[in-house]
Amino acid sequence: MKKLVLKLFLGFIVIPAALVGTLYYLNENGFFNIQKVEVVLENPAAGQEHFLKPNVDALESLLVKYKGMSLWNIKLRSVSKELQKQEWVETLQISRSWPTTLAIRVKPYEVKFLYMAKGGKLTPIIKDGKFLDVIEAKQAPDVAILDGDAFGKKQELRKKAIDVIEQIPAQGSFSRKTISEVRYDNKEGFWMTLIKTGTQVKIGEDQVALKAARVSRVVDYLETKQFDARVIDADLSKKVLVRLRKDP
Repeated sequence: MKKLVLKLFLGFIVIPAALVGTLYYLNENGFFNIQKVEVVLENPAAGQEHFLKPNVDALESLLVKYKGMSLWNIKLRSVSKELQKQEWVETLQISRSWPTTLAIRVKPYEVKFLYMAKGGKLTPIIKDGKFLDVIEAKQAPDVAILDGDAFGKKQELRKKAIDVIEQIPAQGSFSRKTISEVRYDNKEGFWMTLIKTGTQVKIGEDQVALKAARVSRVVDYLETKQFDARVIDADLSKKVLVRLRKDP
């Protein structure tokens, strides 16, 4: 019985106390001081590397002040609250990577469009049509530009443009990658400009996925026949109207 009591005493009191004492000693002597702050992007959108790099660099510079602090004592909730002020960050996770690394996993917002304001300033647009801070042209992600003052004034219109573009395939003859600009007309809805040819595509506002598939087939046909289209009107009930460059 005495041996059992001794084992229990050692197991539940002496050993844990020794472990805590050792950890306390190591912490007081800087063993757990942060030497590295690791920022990892989670599923960044393709073609947005130039946009994200300056933001990641700025985030890493902001986190430098935590180096030298004890990983044991740092309050992750306070760090998270500070980083959530970064408008380009959608979600983040902060964790301790023992013994000396503070690990940050960041899910960035995907830039859906760019808005070109007067003076050529480019403003990224994320989901729900929200603006981020103005960026330089060299930082611009590979997305289409929203053209027109109405987009600058109405967040709801920007959101509607995002809803429309996301119904268009990511790949193909007529896809998000082939569109350079998007315009909006109060009567006719959305118009899109193709990067390769400058062709204007009238897509309207409804049944966009169906119309996009039709436009893709028309673009393939035009390329095969080497026709140069000025306008492709897909905003019709059952057909697509094509106006060639030589048409009146």
